[in-house]
Amino acid sequence: MKTHTKTMTVLTTALSLFTIWTASAQYDPVAQFSSVSNPNGVWSYGFENVPLGSPFILFPASVPVPSSPGPNIVAWQAPAFGQAGVYYNQTAAPQTVTIGTEVSLFNQGTLAMNTGPNDQFALVQFTAPVNGLYQIHGTFQGIDPSGTLSSVYLLANNVPVASGTVSGFGIGSDVTLSSPSVVLAAGQTLAYAVGGNPSVSMTALLDAQVAAVVPEPSSYALLAVGLVALVVRGWSIRKRTVGIV
Repeated sequence: MKTHTKTMTVLTTALSLFTIWTASAQYDPVAQFSSVSNPNGVWSYGFENVPLGSPFILFPASVPVPSSPGPNIVAWQAPAFGQAGVYYNQTAAPQTVTIGTEVSLFNQGTLAMNTGPNDQFALVQFTAPVNGLYQIHGTFQGIDPSGTLSSVYLLANNVPVASGTVSGFGIGSDVTLSSPSVVLAAGQTLAYAVGGNPSVSMTALLDAQVAAVVPEPSSYALLAVGLVALVVRGWSIRKRTVGIV
């Protein structure tokens, strides 16, 4: 009885480990936005100089951005080129934001990206927490009533895997991009990127998600499979031994 109990405990543990490490996960850059930490868990906010694919640089400062009717929204920016940034309307109401000559309408909960004075690309980057098979998806939308014009991209390990052009305002400007499934090692990246003329490039990111669709077996999962095999083999040997006696 004790042997059977121990065997069942090992089997249960092994199956639990296998279930945990093969379960899918989903990551949402809007719902998981942080105005106090960069990086923020799996998410980072930064920029790249032209051409796209240059080194990724974190925005160093979280700053309040004046908006109407207020209170201020927040953004991750670099002091050297303030309009470049990742912006988020954390307030309970729609906000109008004016930066230079550009006016942008932020609905409640809107996450948007704007480029820099030398066409620096603004990025929201995901870093894989474990080895796995990932897919990135999102819709880019212009939020400048006079007409946004921006180039938008999905990146895998800093290489474009999908692209489009946002032109106009609101739903009619929507560009939806999805990547093929990409195998990432822990620490590798996927990203949303926006580039173009900084005076008309404020672009919202909607319905965005990174999904770990079928993570590769980790060392724990492989251990779990091995434990299951050992348990099954142990049962088989025990049965044969009982039969011989």
